[in-house]
Amino acid sequence: MRKKGLVLILLVVGLLVTSAFILHSYKNFKIQQGFVPLPLSFDPYTSISSYDLNGNTVSIQGGFAKGKIAENSNQESLLLHSLSPTPVITLKSTTEKSYRLRLENISPSKITTSDGIANLKVIDPHTISFTVDLKANQIKAIQFTLKPSENPEVVMLGDNRNGYGTFAQIISQVNGINPAFVVDNGDLVYGGEPNRYRLFYETVSKLQVPLYTTLGNHDIRENGRKIYTELFGPPYYSFDYLNNHFIFLDSSRGWTEKTAIPEEEYKWLEADLQKAQGKRIFVVSHIPPTDPRANLTPNTYPELAQSQKNSLLQNEMNKLSGTSNIDHAFHDKQEAARFENLMTKYKVDTVFLSHIHSFFSFVKNNVRYIITGGAGAELLTEGSYYHYIRVHITNWENYLEIVQLPSPPNQIVDRYLAAGQMFASSIYKEYTTLVLAIAVFLALIIGWILWIFRQGWWSYLKRLGLWFYEVAKLSILKYKEIVRKS
Repeated sequence: MRKKGLVLILLVVGLLVTSAFILHSYKNFKIQQGFVPLPLSFDPYTSISSYDLNGNTVSIQGGFAKGKIAENSNQESLLLHSLSPTPVITLKSTTEKSYRLRLENISPSKITTSDGIANLKVIDPHTISFTVDLKANQIKAIQFTLKPSENPEVVMLGDNRNGYGTFAQIISQVNGINPAFVVDNGDLVYGGEPNRYRLFYETVSKLQVPLYTTLGNHDIRENGRKIYTELFGPPYYSFDYLNNHFIFLDSSRGWTEKTAIPEEEYKWLEADLQKAQGKRIFVVSHIPPTDPRANLTPNTYPELAQSQKNSLLQNEMNKLSGTSNIDHAFHDKQEAARFENLMTKYKVDTVFLSHIHSFFSFVKNNVRYIITGGAGAELLTEGSYYHYIRVHITNWENYLEIVQLPSPPNQIVDRYLAAGQMFASSIYKEYTTLVLAIAVFLALIIGWILWIFRQGWWSYLKRLGLWFYEVAKLSILKYKEIVRKS
């Protein structure tokens, strides 16, 4: 009984250590050292975010005030995140003041700035820092404009999730291409836990060009919307690039709720489409209004009772359902028709989507729809392959180039084996410390159990060892005899 009690104590201690690790992971997610996030303040109609700095105002059009960074014990910088290739920063001072600012998600080598900034430094390939000195009651606007580019193309991708190996290959190739920017249209992570967002953030920090994102259904799980907002800002926004207008939408609710896009967002969308008339319009979202595949099983998840949705088994089934042949479109077909009619009414050029881990291209009511979900997530749709898209943009047209990456053989058994290996690898990568701790803990438990029952197996092990010893000794003697006779 005493031995069993010790084993039980070890199990309880191991469970407490594991729980403490998970809790620590949730409560200690930090974007970077010395960073303190700010509550999101962003008006999608004007694309302006403002922050009051002791009675003085810092605003950015085409971005948002992300947080403060302590540079040393006496100084801190306001960190601004760009949501446009050409942001404009405006400062209004009531007193004489020196502003220390950082601007991230830009390409320092591809932009020029208006006068009025000092101590400009490149922190990394997509972040600069600078100082602005203002007199009392002075207003200063700092414009960032694009230099003429020989490569105005854009890279589109989606559903990288936990396919870390494939996604890392894409990042490396994109840096070689050096496009104007990259668009990731959702499912950045497999679940919204802090450690998964940390891995995604670390991976995309290697990009040498700006990254614009939108939310996928996986990104908002486990309270992931909160972390996404701290990292990447508002759920929907838009910007101009050359003679093109890019609109980013949040349809992440469309998998588990009956309405994919809230009414407030539809109102903004139509107003933004109206303002963009005369430009070539691209819309970026995650869940497609219509699933182009045939013979699909309806998605019944939005119709489930809340008690069923909250059950552990149902949650796990829902996570895996993304790999099955379920209808991945809007649940409400009237909403789907509403969305598609808006795209046609305002002459949208192309709608970029993902959610389905494959590539599809089709035209509906004079609008091109592209589904590109091959940036790393498991491949189970027939004929699917890992890929991303290069969108070549000119003043007259745009055309797509699909870049394929190594993919598992297109056989269902091979695909499931590859998916299993990917999930096992990603779990280890996401929870390395925890996996190693559990392995050590299990090894200790097994060792303890073997020690407790050593009287039952030790004698057999000793005899087996003695047998191996005698066989080895006899083999050596026989070998020497053969050598002597030869």
